[in-house]
Amino acid sequence: MSYDVAIVGGGHNGLTAAAYCARAGLRTVVLERRDVLGGATLTQEVWPGYRVSVASYVCSLLDPAVVADLALGEHGYEAYRKDPASFTPLLDGRSLLLGRDDQANAREIARFDPRDVAGFAAFEEEATRLGRLLFETFDDPEPSFERFPDDVQATLRGSVAALVERYVRTPALAATLSTDGLIGTDAGPRDPGTAYVMAHHYAGRALGAQGAWGFVRGGMGAVAQAIASAARAAGAELRTDAAVERIVVRDGRATRLELRSGEVVDVSAILVNADPKTLFLRLLAPGDVPDALLTRARAWRSNGVAFKLNLALGELPDFTARPGRTPQPHHRATIHVTPSIDYLQQAHADARRAGTSTAPMLECFMQSPTDPSMVPAGKHVLSVFAQYFPYERPDRPWEPADREQIADRIVSTLAQYAPNLPGAIEARQALGAPDLEATFGLSGGQIFHGELVPEQIYERRFPVRSGIDGLYVCGSGTHPGGCVSGFPGRRAAQAVLADARKGAPAIH
Repeated sequence: MSYDVAIVGGGHNGLTAAAYCARAGLRTVVLERRDVLGGATLTQEVWPGYRVSVASYVCSLLDPAVVADLALGEHGYEAYRKDPASFTPLLDGRSLLLGRDDQANAREIARFDPRDVAGFAAFEEEATRLGRLLFETFDDPEPSFERFPDDVQATLRGSVAALVERYVRTPALAATLSTDGLIGTDAGPRDPGTAYVMAHHYAGRALGAQGAWGFVRGGMGAVAQAIASAARAAGAELRTDAAVERIVVRDGRATRLELRSGEVVDVSAILVNADPKTLFLRLLAPGDVPDALLTRARAWRSNGVAFKLNLALGELPDFTARPGRTPQPHHRATIHVTPSIDYLQQAHADARRAGTSTAPMLECFMQSPTDPSMVPAGKHVLSVFAQYFPYERPDRPWEPADREQIADRIVSTLAQYAPNLPGAIEARQALGAPDLEATFGLSGGQIFHGELVPEQIYERRFPVRSGIDGLYVCGSGTHPGGCVSGFPGRRAAQAVLADARKGAPAIH
């Protein structure tokens, strides 16, 4: 069997690449090893009646061009803004609720420090400016971090704590703002490079406002399913249970895929949605990879630190700081357990020292108050994104009991703020970094296919044209990196089509 284009991996970027290639008239196939498409952009019925965004959970960076070009709205995609944006409860009974209402934000912040009202507004302006600058480079065919002005480079190479503390003083507010610089990153808020991670999380425009975040109706799997529907409509063949074991290189060109089933697929161009370590260290024979690529892949930083805990709840969390078990505004927000920047730095230091955070950073989301179709009547799902629980522990390897012990720690931490939570839990799903690796094929459980730090962004990420003829990188290991965006998939498809127009010998 032969195709013009084969995509290895049916995550959202692979599906995006397939849709663009098929729309251009290329015979296109997606080969996904699992029995379901979407990769980590997935909605599953984890328990009867509970549809859960198992891994990725909120939307912001989805490329507006992908939404428009593929008419994703016609294929079921619908996103809506999360408002309020954040809720930070504190153990002393105070809390901080921030959203789109500037006057309400000012009242919330002034209760802590009136000086931070103006500081918060100035920070939001600066973060939005940085996010805008990044977004405008995400399509660059030859990305270069060095093209930014020196002052922008210096800011992005710095720490998120230094950036935030330039504007605000209140510990809980500073920590809440700093979390965007830590998501998926093996670093503390005072470590260099985390300011870039923060700006990356302000780069999205999917919700129609720079840096805004929201939910997708039906969960994040609806993104992948809409893209898959668009790809099928364009003529792409999408196959599941089709694990690729090896990419065959002949005379310096990738020409064939060998599947676990024994099937062989001949192909003119191969696009790989797997992370760089999987691509260059597992799917290719060492002798087929240039030495420089092997060296880069081996040194690629991919130590995942995230832990995902999904909880089926019989009732809403009743927070001491804002009591009530009926839906209230704070139940719709990102719920932060982030009392101070020092707390976050200590969480990372503990993990570096002992392999686990004693008092972890927690970001919690509940889509069920705004999309009750995802749960049984009167029920809810609380998704917790926790750090730091590294794949590569300094003390010992992961053990089977670790994930349940970590889940217990997360629940007990949340119970300090919402005492009814332990009794409200009806079921739970715990995914540590080894589970993210095994389930979604993420080397080291790294959710971005490699750290999003200055040493691994822009030209320092892997190029779309891999360095092996006929082989392209279409996953988050290439520019602009992680989050559910579709940019890497679209950029890879554009490279394939450009090479086809130039008469690349094996692309017809």
